[in-house]
Amino acid sequence: MRVFFALWPGPAIARRLHKEGERAHVTTGGRRMRRDTLHLTLAFIGDMPRERLDALLACADKVAFTPFALALDRIAAWRHNHIVWAGASVQPPELESLVSQLNAVLADAGFPVEPRKFSAHVTLLRNARGELPASEIAPPIEWPVHAFALIESDRAQDGAHYAVLKSWPAAGASGR
Repeated sequence: MRVFFALWPGPAIARRLHKEGERAHVTTGGRRMRRDTLHLTLAFIGDMPRERLDALLACADKVAFTPFALALDRIAAWRHNHIVWAGASVQPPELESLVSQLNAVLADAGFPVEPRKFSAHVTLLRNARGELPASEIAPPIEWPVHAFALIESDRAQDGAHYAVLKSWPAAGASGR
């Protein structure tokens, strides 16, 4: 199975992100991400044996975080991999704590963790070719974060299809 931990937007946030991707597509071309696949990756595990799923779930059970707001206020492109993304000019400390905790428990259990500094972003376009100078998203997309999730990715001819395997609510955010 191929899995990752992510923040999964509600419908209104996904619509705004999709609209930003649509605007950027006019300039850069490329392949737009489907609205139902937009997410912010916290930790990418990749391919792993299904037998390790319980151990992975147990890792996430150890993570505690408080709800926070993430303001996605900029759009930019990475030329080296032809990705257009939406991101936050300021990462909330709660987000950094969530990622740090998640990476620590994953590493302790022998799962892979990203050695690079975490950079919160939502991929909007792949295979973008035109120039896209960094710009502001106005008004910013205010994303209230109340949970994170473990996602399974199934690659298909028409792109990846994602299934939420389990989600973990923030402290005081049960039922969301």
